[in-house]
Amino acid sequence: MFQASRKRTQGEAGGKCLKRRNSVASPARTRAARRITSVSRPAISELNSIVVNLHRRPDRMEGCRQRLEQFCPQLPFQRFDATDGRQVQIPLEEVTTSWNTARNVGYQKQRAIRKGWDDLETYQVRQLELSAGERGCASSHIRAWQHCLQQAAGSDRPLLVLEDDAAPTAEFCEVLDSALGALPADAQLLYLGYSQAADWRRQISPHLVESLYVWTTVAYIVWPAGARHMLAQLPVNEPVDNWMAGLCAEEGLKAYCVRPKIVLQADAWNVNSDVAHSDEHYWGPNSDIQHSDALYWGPGHPEAGGDPSGGLLWDLDGSESEDEEL
Repeated sequence: MFQASRKRTQGEAGGKCLKRRNSVASPARTRAARRITSVSRPAISELNSIVVNLHRRPDRMEGCRQRLEQFCPQLPFQRFDATDGRQVQIPLEEVTTSWNTARNVGYQKQRAIRKGWDDLETYQVRQLELSAGERGCASSHIRAWQHCLQQAAGSDRPLLVLEDDAAPTAEFCEVLDSALGALPADAQLLYLGYSQAADWRRQISPHLVESLYVWTTVAYIVWPAGARHMLAQLPVNEPVDNWMAGLCAEEGLKAYCVRPKIVLQADAWNVNSDVAHSDEHYWGPNSDIQHSDALYWGPGHPEAGGDPSGGLLWDLDGSESEDEEL
């Protein structure tokens, strides 16, 4: 299941990160650290990390490895074998086969209104079939949460979960170090990459906010308490990022986000992806989003059309500035 990766060189970002760890803390920071005693905050060089990757996509694993070694060379990581939704029978008690878009549509509309978009009519409540890729993705994250508990071995040691399109920024070490230093004791989940749907619950520090509802699972740190919380709520009955966001909004999962986001996605949304998004198929009666139909329906299906490697590029964020709202 795992394939370990060793660091190559100590890059500038890594040196900066280690320098911050070895520096003398200010009195205010020391007092804050003493107040936060019930959440583990390991140094980046000691942070257990996995990269979720399908066995049939070594190209994506290699790309992720290169990006990680460039911007955070001191981060230890292992390859984690993803569940292939086309090949594996996933139990219904873990992941359902369909989902209702009602809650997600509500947050999509909130986001559209906040940003001044005029496409509210495209967000419609539907009952949709989860694609094989979405079910496999959910299963992969369930197994990652189980692994979080295994590697913690009764401790509070967290796990960094990365998808294989993760692209860390040059500020990765500095921002993560700052965010971890301000992290409240109740933290169960820390998003390093995300697409903001709702307003933040509150700002904790310049580099940390409390999340209400965010999308994507490209990069997050999960603590054993968060893993147990999510595993107790199975089955996943939506795309897994929506489901996790719903737990944050309505079921008491304590989630935070770094600001700015320090992990982006290497490819535009739904491009070069193995996870076709079921909800793109209801975006309005005249939608021209067709590029992943073959991935969604499966090769040779009569409904499949378009080239899964090209077509319309849909960028959920559009710009980095949009997620800086409070």
